[in-house]
Amino acid sequence: MTARPRLAFALLVLCTVVISVYLVHVQPTPLLVTEAFPVGLLAGAWLFVPRWARGYFFVGTVAVTTAQYLVHDRPFVVALGWALAAAVGSAYVAHGVGQGARRRAVLLTEDDLRRFVSHSFVGAALAAGMTGVVAVLTDHVQWWIAVGGVGLAHFATYMVLLPHFMGRPRFPGVAPLTERVIQWWCTVTFTVFAFLPLDLGPGILFCVIPFLGWSALRAPMRETLVQLLVVATIAHTMTVRGLGPFAVDASMSLARAELTTMALALFVAACALTTIPFSLAVGVQRRQSWLARQEQARVRQLVSSAAVAIIGTDARGHIDLFNPGAEELFGYSAAELHGRSPSQLISVAEIVRLADMLGTRAAFAAVAHELATGHAESVDVEFLHKDGSPLTLQFSITAIRRADGKLVGYVSTAEDVTDRVKRELALEEALAAERVAVENLKEIDHVKDALVSGVSHELRTPITAILGYLEVLEEGGFGPLESDQLRALARVRGNSRRLLALIDDLLVLSQIQGDALAVDAGRLDLRDVVGDALARVTPPLADSGLEVRTALPEQPVRIIGDADRLTRVVLNLLDNAVKFTDVPGRITVDLVVDDRDAVLTVADTGIGIPPEEVGGLFERFFRANAARERATQGSGLGLSIASAVVHSHGGSIGVDSTVDAGTTFEIRLPLESSLAVVEQAGVPLVELAAPQEAPRPTG
Repeated sequence: MTARPRLAFALLVLCTVVISVYLVHVQPTPLLVTEAFPVGLLAGAWLFVPRWARGYFFVGTVAVTTAQYLVHDRPFVVALGWALAAAVGSAYVAHGVGQGARRRAVLLTEDDLRRFVSHSFVGAALAAGMTGVVAVLTDHVQWWIAVGGVGLAHFATYMVLLPHFMGRPRFPGVAPLTERVIQWWCTVTFTVFAFLPLDLGPGILFCVIPFLGWSALRAPMRETLVQLLVVATIAHTMTVRGLGPFAVDASMSLARAELTTMALALFVAACALTTIPFSLAVGVQRRQSWLARQEQARVRQLVSSAAVAIIGTDARGHIDLFNPGAEELFGYSAAELHGRSPSQLISVAEIVRLADMLGTRAAFAAVAHELATGHAESVDVEFLHKDGSPLTLQFSITAIRRADGKLVGYVSTAEDVTDRVKRELALEEALAAERVAVENLKEIDHVKDALVSGVSHELRTPITAILGYLEVLEEGGFGPLESDQLRALARVRGNSRRLLALIDDLLVLSQIQGDALAVDAGRLDLRDVVGDALARVTPPLADSGLEVRTALPEQPVRIIGDADRLTRVVLNLLDNAVKFTDVPGRITVDLVVDDRDAVLTVADTGIGIPPEEVGGLFERFFRANAARERATQGSGLGLSIASAVVHSHGGSIGVDSTVDAGTTFEIRLPLESSLAVVEQAGVPLVELAAPQEAPRPTG
């Protein structure tokens, strides 16, 4: 304990000793049972004793109390027994109301009151039982006198004194100062009047209780407890002075004197049992009322400051709450709509729409009830502003019920989502227009593909005929030709073949776009494909003056694929390498087996490709800036076709390029043994006889 609690505890102990000495000393002469010992003060002192000091306090209490009884001529056994009874009973009561010192002893709830009364009664009964045993052993007084006198007196003392040391509701009274002064004067005056020697009978004393009830109803609980203590003090003081209906004198028998004193204790206990529960109930009610007002103020503040509209109605559907958010949203003031139905905020057409959606009758009350009880989610509802303009609000409504389930009203929230709905409608219109545009583009692509395919087929036949006639002319089928004529025919033949290659590319492109690229798959050796492609470009490579290096494995590289399509891929890569590599330069072709893939790389030491253009290499009709600047012939379709062919075989193609350092294309194709990979690629596995190996060039 700190210095201040220690001082308070010391003063409390001193006060207990002084009061107990006084009460034992002023006891009327005929009485033998010292029932007026202030055990309530002793229990209050127990509440402040630290756990480690309880043993010392118990021994000290017993010693001091025993000494007091011995000084007033009580036998030692009687003095010790009564001292033990007071110490044990008060310790038990303090332990019970403090719940084993787990928390401070309080009188705040009905459970606290029940605990206080029950432990006070048991503590008084425990002390009464101990004094009864002492009475039987010592024959100092009849046992029933000891039990009744000590039990009632201790219980009354606990009820009057102990609450002053317990926590109580801290709420001011509702009575003004003038009323409280009058109430005090009436209570004290009537108590003194009741104990005057007017021979009015003991029943007049219980008229004091209504005055105490007046205090419990209107004054703070602390003041009521003090008033109860004042009434008990007046009653005891006037009784020991021989006044009032409980006074005793020497002419009375011992039994009658003890019974009369027990009646005084019963009167004090009755006052306490009436006043304390009433005062506590009023205090609890005041606390709950205060909390309710606080919560109501908090809710009112939240409702007033909410950015959304909040509308409340009573059980009949009449508006009794219209917050500032609703005023701003709808344009009405709360006074304009108070007591009216919210139906004027919504159109009849919208009510019909909601009724159809919810499956209920087309009436506002039915729709609101269904939304409140059967529709948990908020819905978009079109309301009407005061000026008649429509508002689209995200609306939800909840039924408010009491604890017994009775409906008391509804509360709804609404948030303006008009702009959001407009944006959604605009987005839907844009998406619809986009879908139409996409369908139109698809139709255009379809027409274009059909046109390209048709024109390509129509052009292929005459160009093939032209090439045939050129071959006849060159062989002298229509007579000998001069050298200049032969050179001109060679140029016509070359351009015709370029045109035929472009037509083939367009046909392949139309197949790729229509997901109908034909792949004549079979078992083949990829070395043969590379060798065939190299054999076709050998003359141009020889004329270009470029160095060509090849590295092919000794063992067959078996794959499943279309030899013609793959040969064309390799030819495209080699053709690009020749076009964009200046003399002196080098072209390298490598074929290796890497785990489950065959890896073919075609590298050159040419001009390279800028990083910003690498991403578009495999797009249709893409032409690098360098190709346009050098006026290099090409349609921009070769790499896109190569990519489509490689992917149709379940493979991949990639590029790595550095400006002025060269470009490397890498093709990965699954080996024949990787059947799962080939099947995932969608390539049919056609078992064909292995083609005869053709001669392969060496590097």
